[in-house]
Amino acid sequence: MHGMHDEGSRRNSGAQRQRLPAGRRIDTGFLRAFEAAARLGGFTAAARELSLTQSALSRQIQSIEREVGVALFERDGPRVRLSAAGERLAGVLRPALAELDATVEQLRQSSQRPRVRITTFASFASLWLMPRLPLFQAEYPEVDIAVEASDQIVDLDAGGQDVALRLARPGHAAVRTEQAQALFEERIAPVCSPRLLADMQRRGAALRTAADLARTTLIGEVGPGGRSASSLAYLDDLSWEAWFRRVGHREVVPLSWLHLNFTHQTVQAAQAGMGVAMGQMGLIRPLLADGSLVLPLGDPQPAGVFYYMVLRDQARERPEVRALVDWLRAQLVQERVPRA
Repeated sequence: MHGMHDEGSRRNSGAQRQRLPAGRRIDTGFLRAFEAAARLGGFTAAARELSLTQSALSRQIQSIEREVGVALFERDGPRVRLSAAGERLAGVLRPALAELDATVEQLRQSSQRPRVRITTFASFASLWLMPRLPLFQAEYPEVDIAVEASDQIVDLDAGGQDVALRLARPGHAAVRTEQAQALFEERIAPVCSPRLLADMQRRGAALRTAADLARTTLIGEVGPGGRSASSLAYLDDLSWEAWFRRVGHREVVPLSWLHLNFTHQTVQAAQAGMGVAMGQMGLIRPLLADGSLVLPLGDPQPAGVFYYMVLRDQARERPEVRALVDWLRAQLVQERVPRA
């Protein structure tokens, strides 16, 4: 009897410890606001991620601070940084929210059709992934696929995507993780349509050497705000400037330039005979195989950037993710371009 009384007391005590008075409970959404601000280092970025106004997010964090009785951030004008108490709370909260999200996702997956979310850059999605996805769907019709194309590198844990396909230099932060697998190195070379070559030949303007590029239009990329693509992370390794360095030839002044925002646009322009583009072999191999594009100036050059597949740790053991990963790996390995 005495032992049973002790055991009951322990159970009741445990229940009491888990239950806070109504006035002391903290909304889980407020905790997510705090975690986002702690992770991103500011209220503005956290509000943007959570689709809140900055004032709303600030009020949520102030509510938590009133409940716990200590400041979680040290404020210096518009800048904030975690206080010692904030560091302590963030250290406990991050793994707790990650475990909660993983459990909810597992429950959701068990009650729904299996689905895999892929994030990759827009041109890879357009030129490489979309033409091949029907092959995967034919083999795994029960698996739903969600492709989220963005030229911004997203946080897989925060965004909930399962697989990322990225192009980066070795050692870049985007692929500096145990879950990143290097697949193959990209290679670059000038490409154009057969029609453009024929037109140039009729005008007596051959396209056989780098110097001959001065007789035609060069197609290149321009980033947001008119910035050259060479200012965007690794893209300078895929540029005309990089290719001229690789072949040891000074840059030429072309007849004209055609600047576009995305790689897939430059490929479309080259196919239409509008000029010569810098081709990425990993994206255009089928177009070379069917004759839509040709390599007028010889073999491709290694670019020094690699395709990587990055997995979200919580998703890697799901059967549908493993199926897609194995399929992607088999497909991507086929894209290796032999060295000249």
